[in-house]
Amino acid sequence: MEWITDGIIFLSKLARDHLDLIAMALTAVAVVFSGRFVASWSSSWLNRLHAVLRIPARAVVNLAVFGAVFYFVPHWLGNLLGYFNNFTLAPVLLVIGLCVGMLAEKLGR
Repeated sequence: MEWITDGIIFLSKLARDHLDLIAMALTAVAVVFSGRFVASWSSSWLNRLHAVLRIPARAVVNLAVFGAVFYFVPHWLGNLLGYFNNFTLAPVLLVIGLCVGMLAEKLGR
């Protein structure tokens, strides 16, 4: 039983060294899952404009939204994951990975 707890602690310490990369990857997965909906919402909102204005406006809106997401969310998510101790970080990341996999299977990607 001790080797299981030692393995969990080792994996948690390994993951703790790379929390910024894990947070960026989780943010990228969330953007991939929700990006189509955000882009379609912004395009439906901007369809009132003429095509000459619509294309740059849509580019600016998408850059602003996704830029803000990639600027703020990974830092916030990394800090949030940093609150877990060495006994809980690896299992939480495993559950998050399983949930992402099940969601990807459900969405058919």
